[in-house]
Amino acid sequence: MTIKSERLGRTSLALFLSGRLDTATAPLFERKIKQVGDDITELTIDLSNLTYISSMGLRVLLQTQKTMNESDRKLIIKNMNESIREVFEMTGFIKLIVQEEKFLVIKKTEGSTFTLSLVGRMDNANVPTLQEELSAFRGEHESLEYSVLVVLDMGKLESISATARKLLKKALEKTAWPKRKLIARNASEKIRRAFEAEGMGNYLD
Repeated sequence: MTIKSERLGRTSLALFLSGRLDTATAPLFERKIKQVGDDITELTIDLSNLTYISSMGLRVLLQTQKTMNESDRKLIIKNMNESIREVFEMTGFIKLIVQEEKFLVIKKTEGSTFTLSLVGRMDNANVPTLQEELSAFRGEHESLEYSVLVVLDMGKLESISATARKLLKKALEKTAWPKRKLIARNASEKIRRAFEAEGMGNYLD
């Protein structure tokens, strides 16, 4: 496993995990967490490139959350893929660790189809996360000769704020290219109305 750190602000730090967080690598992760200074009041752990997590890895995350809470600091866990999220859900850790999480983007690539599952409540602060994923996908596929399909799975999207709708429309337009087709699937009636009100009805499946 590799851990990349990035300072997001004066009191914010992000750790990007890649590979496997298991019995062999959990001590490395634990040491990295202990090196985080008390000046960091918001710690983000990005699991985009994490392929596996064991009970030992979950234990370290739970202990980290406990430590942060005790000192009135915030832990954010984001961008877990479907397999990692399944582990969190099966063990019950999803409620313990991400109980305050309001929005999730779960990504999955199958051939020329890129699916982003949106979970929770989307507001204007969440749109940049989604735009980053779309921009990264464009950077990797724009030069290809064949067409690709981007799916926004909204089956678990509870709501989208008015401001977020406007920002999302701009994000979808900004990250588009001729060979990309984007569709929004499984949207509730409320989300469909929100899309149509913002002139994004053409994206609805």
